[in-house]
Amino acid sequence: MASILICGNTMLFTREILQKMAGNFQVVVAGETNLSGKYRNVKIYHISPMEKQFTRLFDVYNFRAVCFISGYVDGGNGLFGENQILERVMLECGRSRTEKLIVLSSVDSQNCISGPGETQGETQKEYSSVRSFSAAQMEEMCRYFTEKNKMKTIILRLPYLTGKVNDKNFLGRVFWKIYEKEEVMFPYRSSDPADFLSLKDLAGLLAQIAEETEDTPGSYDVGSGARYTYGELEQVLKQLAPGCRISYEKQSGAPEAAGYSMELREKYGFIPMDNIMENIGTYYRSFLRETARERRGLPGKILETVRAGRGVLKYLELLALFLIAEAVCLLTSDSIYFDLVDIRLLYVVAMGTIYGMRMGLLAAGLECVALVHQYALAGVGGTLLFYNIQNWIPFAAYLMVGSITGYVSSKNADAVKFEKEQYALLRKKYLFLSDAYHGAVENKGELKRQILGFQDSFGKIFDAVQRLDSELPESIFFSGLKVLEEILENETISIYTLDASQKYGRLAVCSSRLVSRQAKSIRMDSCREVYETVKSQKVWKNEELRADLPMYACGIMKENKVALLITIKEAKTGQYTMRYMNVFQILCGLVQTSFLRAMEYEELKENQIYYPGTNIVYPDRLRQMTAIQKEMKKAGVADYMLIRFDETDKKLVDERLRDIIRANDVVGMDEAGNIYLLLVQMPQEKFQVVGERLKARGLTWHLDASVE
Repeated sequence: MASILICGNTMLFTREILQKMAGNFQVVVAGETNLSGKYRNVKIYHISPMEKQFTRLFDVYNFRAVCFISGYVDGGNGLFGENQILERVMLECGRSRTEKLIVLSSVDSQNCISGPGETQGETQKEYSSVRSFSAAQMEEMCRYFTEKNKMKTIILRLPYLTGKVNDKNFLGRVFWKIYEKEEVMFPYRSSDPADFLSLKDLAGLLAQIAEETEDTPGSYDVGSGARYTYGELEQVLKQLAPGCRISYEKQSGAPEAAGYSMELREKYGFIPMDNIMENIGTYYRSFLRETARERRGLPGKILETVRAGRGVLKYLELLALFLIAEAVCLLTSDSIYFDLVDIRLLYVVAMGTIYGMRMGLLAAGLECVALVHQYALAGVGGTLLFYNIQNWIPFAAYLMVGSITGYVSSKNADAVKFEKEQYALLRKKYLFLSDAYHGAVENKGELKRQILGFQDSFGKIFDAVQRLDSELPESIFFSGLKVLEEILENETISIYTLDASQKYGRLAVCSSRLVSRQAKSIRMDSCREVYETVKSQKVWKNEELRADLPMYACGIMKENKVALLITIKEAKTGQYTMRYMNVFQILCGLVQTSFLRAMEYEELKENQIYYPGTNIVYPDRLRQMTAIQKEMKKAGVADYMLIRFDETDKKLVDERLRDIIRANDVVGMDEAGNIYLLLVQMPQEKFQVVGERLKARGLTWHLDASVE
């Protein structure tokens, strides 16, 4: 399965569009996304094109196409550093020789007015906004890269996108403002066109573009074909949410609605099916049910409150424990046992150990304030407190203990945090490499299956060589026919044998579709063009599409003569290619090698095949020939007749048959001394002519079904 990479503003793509594309491709997403979990044929990597791991994706996957989603799509203002991100994507596509780059841009890139430039004959475009200018510059960079690197780039200028639930697109943001009772601001006037394209239709278009191989680079305006305005959208929204406030920025230069694109239909078969304006009510209700309630329900508010209050709890605990410590000190001030235990110091140690240096110093500061207050109650003034160095010792002890315990605690906490971050980083790298490894394994297995199963792969060729390995020419005819039919995906193939005079071709075997209508013999004079072409060891191609000639023909040569003629009667539209003709020639070469080897074997073993001084074969040979003819007749690719003569004199029968049977017919004898004639490609209804010739030579016979 081919792979496609989606990067850029991936937040716009929902689970539905990815799963739809995954039906034809293995989809790899690289970027920020709210999706999580595993999906069939979808791999999600939370990495940006500026990271090093992005390069590894091109090393792991052999992407047929890369889809970059611009930040200007769906009314956006562009991604941070978008040109640099797109440049990185294009460089990786060029390095890995990606077949196609699909850039999703915005129709706002066409919001400009052409006017005269500074010099005569020059035109200058004046854009309605910085956003439109930036989107147009992004497209110009794509075209420059296409011309420089000779890579096929398709730019699609899109209107607003929408799906069932996606609060990241234009319509989703409008729903949010309506739900939050905020004012909705449309960019243009109420009379300006507003077009929406469903993600479902976009997914189908992207799949068609990725699969098409005969297209050329270009830019296309994609529209739904529906004609609506912002005013009509306002009316629909007010029906759904009465009381919603909608206003207009009244920007100039609103883009014209692209309408129905005949060019996209002719090239990619793109036909938008969804009418978004009719389904806005369904989308709004789905948004409220699946998004707003999840994020703004009572459980969500409680969870947000708890999360927000985590930082305040420790300060509340600091004050609460401080009050408890002071209360304990007040209650135990008269006890002799607590003269040896400093509750305040214990409090500072506890807070510093638990929460770190900042909380330890705060606890020490609070205790210092409490100690000053206690000195004041005991009649120790500020002057005495400051000039008596002995009074500094408790303050120094609190601050030193708070800082030391807090430092040790913070150091340990930082070490644990650092280790967790290192672990998270290593785990992220491990998961990435694991996904990349499994993806590479899957690609390797898929590629292996494609190589072994492809129609003209080395695996198929090797299998063909093994099947053509035989000592009998007739067996090679049968196996060769099956090989040609399977690899060429054609069932109108015939194999003819030519005699020494090169005047006639006798049908040896043909596809089952041609058995009833293929000529059993052909005169070479009737197809002189075909004969002359194959005699020069070239492949004949019926470029004029003449009905009386085959579409392809190739000759098997022996001693500078055509021994076999292999023809293809009909061919499909996709089979009129140079690659198809080359595969046909290669397979005919394999048949030629096996056939000539079998003929050489027959010449070397002639004494073991024929009775001396005759053309009558031994019983073993006759049995093999009959078995092959039976198998071919059962497969529906040939027909035959077997007759047994009453005469048993080999030389007499051979002499009488010498000039009245065809070269591909076989005369043989069994172990009992009976002589048989095997008539190849002879249906019973046409045997009458041969029977009359045999009678004229004084031979009598009986029909036989087999050779025992």
